[in-house]
Amino acid sequence: MILPKSLHRRLADENWRLPYPTIPYPANLWSYFKRSAPLAFWLNRCALARLQRRHRFDVWHTVVLTPSGVCFADWQSRCGIPGLIRAVGDDVKAVAGAETPRYFLPLIEKHIPRAQRLVSLSRDMTLGLKRLGVPGERIELVPNAVNHSRFSAPANKAALRAVYGIPAEAFVLLCVARNHPQKDLPTLLHGFQKARLEPHGKHLHLVIVGRGVPDLREAATALGLTGSITLLEIQPSPSCSGLPEYPPQELVDLYRAADAFVLSSLIEGFSSALLEAMAAGLPIVATRVPGIEDQIEDGKDGFLVPTRSPESLASAIARLVDQPTQRLTISKAVQSKSLGYSWEKVASVYLRIYQELQSV
Repeated sequence: MILPKSLHRRLADENWRLPYPTIPYPANLWSYFKRSAPLAFWLNRCALARLQRRHRFDVWHTVVLTPSGVCFADWQSRCGIPGLIRAVGDDVKAVAGAETPRYFLPLIEKHIPRAQRLVSLSRDMTLGLKRLGVPGERIELVPNAVNHSRFSAPANKAALRAVYGIPAEAFVLLCVARNHPQKDLPTLLHGFQKARLEPHGKHLHLVIVGRGVPDLREAATALGLTGSITLLEIQPSPSCSGLPEYPPQELVDLYRAADAFVLSSLIEGFSSALLEAMAAGLPIVATRVPGIEDQIEDGKDGFLVPTRSPESLASAIARLVDQPTQRLTISKAVQSKSLGYSWEKVASVYLRIYQELQSV
């Protein structure tokens, strides 16, 4: 696995024992795109060629369209090295909240259609790649996966909640999302505030877990949510064997301690958090956006609501709270559905793609 130097150094410092070698990528080569795209491409072509000469890889698997994807597509089109590029969503969908810098968009349009093979996570991402000019026969739809057994084990909810000071008798809503405009957590906070005003709302408790989430504390306090909300940031850490454990067991326990899952995203590729919630048997309240619509069927797996609508979120949450029989039906449906997204199934698809690329 080729990693940025900073991450490679961090893994070494934290003594993670990975079952494969890691190789540092030359530092700061991608930053040259801000100054000169031709220079950045030349520097990255040199770095990629050097790695290939040294290690003689059979197939490359590149993650995200920018910056690594455009660099690999440019190099691959010149040297013919077998490989695929896996898109993640933000880099295909140029909408408000997406993280792709604007100066990268013309580079995506120019270079990504030259790649041998691309992997998308959802039907909408596949359409996005086709709009970029990628022929359909070079696109493979491979969704994310989940380790079902980690989330579906019986849980003592009261004991798990006690670890984080969550009331044992509360109806607990869980959201797993980083604090980023794409996730629109301010709408979630306002929707939760409105849901608390419903007849059963006083028993609601919201847990949000993700990078930068504790920064929402001031906004939550201003909305009068102190005491009814828990804001956490849980870092991945090695398991007792020293191998990486993702998601961390603490996060798995929070899924198992919750009663429902809520997501207010403006854009999604194919949400791993939703898959994890489904494996835990949690009814879903989420926004009706491409990607999420690939995973959740409105009325069967939970409820889909418009984006940027606190009122719709509050109404859907109230429906879940008020209908325990429907919650149980939904819980069984999503848990059964999650079985179709196993790591074994996804790994077998990637293995087939690697073999096809090698035979070209």
